[in-house]
Amino acid sequence: MRKTSSLAAVLVLSSAGAFAADPVPVIELQIEDSPNSSSIYNTSGPLQGSGNDIMLLQQLQDEMRVLRGMVEQQQYQIRQMEQQQRDRYRDLDRRIAAGQSLPTNGSAPSVSSTGVGGSTAGSATVTPPVPLPAADSTPTDAQAYQQAFSLVRQKSFPAALAEFDKFIELYPESVRLPNAYYWVGEVNLAEQKLEPAKAAFERVLQMFPQHRKAADASYKLGVIYHQMGDQVKADKMFNDTVSRYPESSAANLARDYLKR
Repeated sequence: MRKTSSLAAVLVLSSAGAFAADPVPVIELQIEDSPNSSSIYNTSGPLQGSGNDIMLLQQLQDEMRVLRGMVEQQQYQIRQMEQQQRDRYRDLDRRIAAGQSLPTNGSAPSVSSTGVGGSTAGSATVTPPVPLPAADSTPTDAQAYQQAFSLVRQKSFPAALAEFDKFIELYPESVRLPNAYYWVGEVNLAEQKLEPAKAAFERVLQMFPQHRKAADASYKLGVIYHQMGDQVKADKMFNDTVSRYPESSAANLARDYLKR
């Protein structure tokens, strides 16, 4: 007689209000009561052998790694949303404060009111309306960065470089500063301006070696040295990318370059 049991596990991740994780693959375990054989069925088919428990454990561990990656990505997106929200609140506070401020130039002027025929009917102190100062039109760092990056998408490279240079000057403490330097390098590289591109990527590595754009900047430096004809330095940068950022997509690209 044959007994079959099925195990289905579905894991669902949800994040703060705005993000939902992709569905987790379902593992179906089917065990046959046989003295000599057993099989594990998953979405890719049966796995035969005596190490079924180990294989199932490995599958679960792989799924946990995928889920951790999803969580980390969602946490980063949430942090971005929170930063943008704080920027909006700060901008709103500045606008409200600007609208409520009054000039402090002494006592308010008085205006005398006269009756018919020019006789004085009395005097009243009237405060004339004070014009509100113009609202602060300076964009937040998030708005300025998005404006510059939109020009990159439109392939308006000279305008994008000008906007990123302005961003770097106005927001030297912004969390988006490493990205701004990186895109200065990318835009210059797209226009085959190798020296300015090299300088921008080097700035990312020197100032922000732990930033997520550092791996991409390291790889791009290898590409630039390769285009300059300095293969020794190119190989060095590719090897540095692999050793310093082994799990990054840039490291995979560097490995492909080294195989050529």
